Amino acid sequence: MIAKLRAFLQGRVFFVARGKELARFMNESIRQGIVFYRTQRSERGLRAQIRIQDFARLKGPARLTHTRVHIIAKYGWPFIAARWWRRKFLLGGILLIGITLAILSQMILSISVSGNTTISSVEIFDSAEKHGLRTWTWQDSVDLSKVSKTLVEEFPDAAWIGIRRYGTRVEIKVVQKIRPQVPGEAGNLVASKAGLVQQVMVIQGTPLIHEGEIVKPGQVLIQAPATVENLSATPRTDRQLQQKDFIPETVPAAKGFVRGRVWYSAEATVPYQEELIEESGKVAKGWGIKFGTRVIMVTIPESPYPLVNEEVQYHGVDLWRNWRLPVEIVSIHYKELAKLQVERTEVEARQAAEERARTEVHKAITPGAHVLEEKVRVLESNDGERVRIEVEAYEDLAVYPHSG
Repeated sequence: MIAKLRAFLQGRVFFVARGKELARFMNESIRQGIVFYRTQRSERGLRAQIRIQDFARLKGPARLTHTRVHIIAKYGWPFIAARWWRRKFLLGGILLIGITLAILSQMILSISVSGNTTISSVEIFDSAEKHGLRTWTWQDSVDLSKVSKTLVEEFPDAAWIGIRRYGTRVEIKVVQKIRPQVPGEAGNLVASKAGLVQQVMVIQGTPLIHEGEIVKPGQVLIQAPATVENLSATPRTDRQLQQKDFIPETVPAAKGFVRGRVWYSAEATVPYQEELIEESGKVAKGWGIKFGTRVIMVTIPESPYPLVNEEVQYHGVDLWRNWRLPVEIVSIHYKELAKLQVERTEVEARQAAEERARTEVHKAITPGAHVLEEKVRVLESNDGERVRIEVEAYEDLAVYPHSG
């Protein structure tokens, strides 16, 4: 191993010598201190290796013995260094690009805001910039945790503001406060769905329906009082006036409960024969490099399957600690999709249709409602099994107009 390393550092010249006095040529060369390596003799001549500094000294023995010497190949670090030196401007450009990328990877190049609905993005950008979070600044010079806490204090409508760095990109994620549902802003209580009223309880307001009546969606159930004194309508204090999320009750609202029966139904048809598309289990993996918005695939640039489900993942390139290059490694999993012909019996098709209809009808039922009865009806169909699910539930019907 050491001998190979020494040979690489010193450099070797592979040559072939042709002539009638090859033995004398070698003796004269050895007499002058030239060392031959891996010498081979054949009918075509003499093949050997020598050090770079010894090659020029072969001229004397070659001229004396009328031997022709031809270089076959050159090997070693001196030749590589000479070749690189001839391309020093190209190497300098590559080195400059590498240094530039390393420097840019330590800076914040872009900032984005997400999750804000009523808070202006421009205000968030301006406030973040005022506290040091801006583009073209060093990443280590900005305390993201401190900036996020400061932004929460400056924007009372924000319940939480998180700042996270992804390489050279910084994302500000905002979670805004949910304005409380205030009865004073709601007014009347109306029916959220059509149903049969079975229980009416009025706390404040005038009932416009009675038990046993069928109501329609949007129908007023309990009317809000017009001039009744509202004990809960208290004026704002000085501290509350400074809170953007404080909403006083200024208008009397209807209060009470209206419960009743509500009916839901859903149908589903499942054929006896059906063509489905499922994953076959075959997966091909390809990877590439992403520069900004451009992706260069190194392996498998396109899907090898006609039908495929692609899963794309991005991985940052970390050099050391927080040093990250402004490039990402892209890995794509191509999962083959195959067409599958499914044949069902009458019982299997009916069970599948029933399950689909039941899933669909339960999506429409109000969460927390009590299911009283469920009926399964098999309907006529020429294409397969057609099933209808009918559900009767007991639930609250009264809601405020903008919350139903």
